[in-house]
Amino acid sequence: MKSGALANSLVLGGVLIDGVFGHPLGFLKKRSMKTEIVFVTETVADAVVYVDENSIPYSTSRVQRVSSIPTLAAETTPVLSTSAIPTTVYLAPTPVESFPTSVPLASPAPSAPSSSVIVPVPTSTSMAPLSKSPEPTASSDAPPPPPPTTAPEPNPSPMGTAPAPIAKVSEVVSHPEPKPSINSEDRFPLGITYDPFKGVPGQCQCKTADEMTAEFEKMKEFGIMRIYGNDCGVIPVAVQQAKKNGQKLMAGIYTPDQNIDTVVEALSNAVDRYNGGNWDIISLISVENERVNAHVITVSDAHDSVSQAQEALKDVGYTGPVGVVETAPAVIDNPSLCEKSDMALVNIHAFFDPNTKAEDSGDFVKSEVARVKEACPGKRVVVTESGWPSQGTSHDQAVASKDAQRAAIKSIRAAFKCDLFLFNAFDSPWKTDDSSTWNSERYWGIL
Repeated sequence: MKSGALANSLVLGGVLIDGVFGHPLGFLKKRSMKTEIVFVTETVADAVVYVDENSIPYSTSRVQRVSSIPTLAAETTPVLSTSAIPTTVYLAPTPVESFPTSVPLASPAPSAPSSSVIVPVPTSTSMAPLSKSPEPTASSDAPPPPPPTTAPEPNPSPMGTAPAPIAKVSEVVSHPEPKPSINSEDRFPLGITYDPFKGVPGQCQCKTADEMTAEFEKMKEFGIMRIYGNDCGVIPVAVQQAKKNGQKLMAGIYTPDQNIDTVVEALSNAVDRYNGGNWDIISLISVENERVNAHVITVSDAHDSVSQAQEALKDVGYTGPVGVVETAPAVIDNPSLCEKSDMALVNIHAFFDPNTKAEDSGDFVKSEVARVKEACPGKRVVVTESGWPSQGTSHDQAVASKDAQRAAIKSIRAAFKCDLFLFNAFDSPWKTDDSSTWNSERYWGIL
């Protein structure tokens, strides 16, 4: 029996050896292969990972909740999960002992649930979608879900090929919307008025260029400044300071006291010399200030002044708005004042209304602006003066005091962010008290 069996074994071995060495490739191709899958479940760092028959993880159970969860953009190294999945598939003609192999880890970061997949690798299409929640997806008490249905195994992706980097939140550059410039052409920024005089009543004098320059420096917070004419040579100083501080100007021609052509020439010379001939530093120009209200000129005179100024300014390159400045009552009573003007320019002072308290100044000015809009339909209204005196004669609800002035300015600034000029930058001690203005003319300065 032994010799017969040995002979049979030698014959069978010869056939096998001849088959192997005679047709090695054919042996590999045609030999029936038996696939045996060994399922391995291993607890790593207090985590249990469940895989299906295709070695694809579908659930993770944890004994303890992690204290920190790595972000999806932590690494770009291709891995299946931040949790180790120690499983092995063995292909052999006969069962052999299994030895688990390690799947590369992303980094020594804390272990995360299976939902925190960093780079998706082609897997079964029945796999649950990735979760965006940073919280753990399962507790140790929850049973694992049923295995997913089997799908054809896709072609393996080379593990050495790195995917495209995922942008971190800190790398995303935010470009905020640009803030409106203080020199916006749509609306004039909050402005302030200025006069270049000093002295006492009956002894009015001009401030020096140095004095004016020092005062302009104190007005830098305002986007636009209003001057009334060219007294004391204020135009070149104002243009230089506005240029230096990035501001605009509302220029003025104080007719009938000042000659239109003379002031236009002074404006043109200053613009040429200090702003390179660019008129954009002048936002608007007035041709008179409350002269119709004071019965010094007529409405017709005001129209003529506007037309003459528009022609003269056009000749030197200025094409911005030109108009008369009047009180709100004068415009409401004479709406034709708006006809020639490019804008409705009005001075509105709540102090002269006996029924308005200082803290209600903003509302009063807004109500007067609404009345002017009704009188001048289609015209943009710009408040060219509005303030409150720190001294003077109080009357009814209107109290003249420093506290009242602060309350009034606060109220006006709350109601208007643009298209309004606060009156005035500094006190005017050279002016004469008048009972018609409640002896307040000298005390309107707010700086």
